[in-house]
Amino acid sequence: MSDSSRESLFLQRYRAFLKFAKDHQTVVAAGPASLVSTLASFPFDSVKSRMQVKNYPNAWKCAQAVMREEGVQGFFRGVTIPLITITFVRTISFSMYSTTRKWMEQNFGPRENHLPRTALYGLVGGIASGTMISCFSAPFELVKVERQLEYLIATQRHQASGNTSPLVFKPRSGFEAARDIYRTHGGVRGFYLGLRLHMLRDMSGTACYFGLYDSIRLIGDRMERNNMFMGTPAPVVSFLIGSVSGILSWFSIYPIDLIKTQVQRDVLAGVQRQSAVAVFRRLLQRGDSHPTEFNVRHVPWRRFLRLYRGLGISALRSFISHGLMWTTIESISHRVESEARNHDLDSSYDFLDFQ
Repeated sequence: MSDSSRESLFLQRYRAFLKFAKDHQTVVAAGPASLVSTLASFPFDSVKSRMQVKNYPNAWKCAQAVMREEGVQGFFRGVTIPLITITFVRTISFSMYSTTRKWMEQNFGPRENHLPRTALYGLVGGIASGTMISCFSAPFELVKVERQLEYLIATQRHQASGNTSPLVFKPRSGFEAARDIYRTHGGVRGFYLGLRLHMLRDMSGTACYFGLYDSIRLIGDRMERNNMFMGTPAPVVSFLIGSVSGILSWFSIYPIDLIKTQVQRDVLAGVQRQSAVAVFRRLLQRGDSHPTEFNVRHVPWRRFLRLYRGLGISALRSFISHGLMWTTIESISHRVESEARNHDLDSSYDFLDFQ
């Protein structure tokens, strides 16, 4: 084959790939964006998980304790499995969200410049996405939680055994943690400990997230057309919109995530398993002299703040994670659009024809 023929074939394949990427921009960009955001925000997620199961004065004290007891690697404990699986799970999530939203547009009308429809389509797409990804992500997240909390779990087991000798702690890999969960908690079903709470969190959280993002993005586009951002760079706008959406959605589901983490921690530590309702009551009753007399209507409102323990560091994690994710997604999408215009794509190219 001549050089000109090779160049022509390469160009055809490249243009076919561009068409595929143009038609599936959000999905194609979701993988790289998720990797970047996960790696950048994981230390904050580790601190958040620890604050949910142990009473630290604040996030800074928790971070100091992690550094002192576990070193820098403690902040990245359990990061391998999320990095391996995040592309797969997020791609499914964005694909389901995009597909559902397109189906809603085809059956109930376009959403352009229509805020209620935009919010509703994002909400429904988020519910469908959250329901599907929870079945895939629950086992991986359980292993992640076990790895993040394994030092605290080992300490809890050591104290419960009545052993007075110093704890000898040996970190495990993610695969070793998964093997132990499989052996200790009933095989494959052990990876779905806390599944109902996980699914409730993902469904409600993803619905809020996509509904908020689509709505704020539409408002942002209107403001941009009216020059209300005063020359603010587009990546900064994308970062802020993604961050606000992530923080608000996390605020709405944080108590569910807190209870889920505590339920999973107790099971993994081998202590008596409690239901989500029992954990909820325990959190609100802590310090009561009559713990059996419980009526949620008579609980002082300040006690409900216990359900948001670790929210500050989680908000910071969401600010970084979702800001970076949407900045990367929109940057890749804009690049694909630019390349597609430069190559004057038409419908005659199909990526599948050149695989």
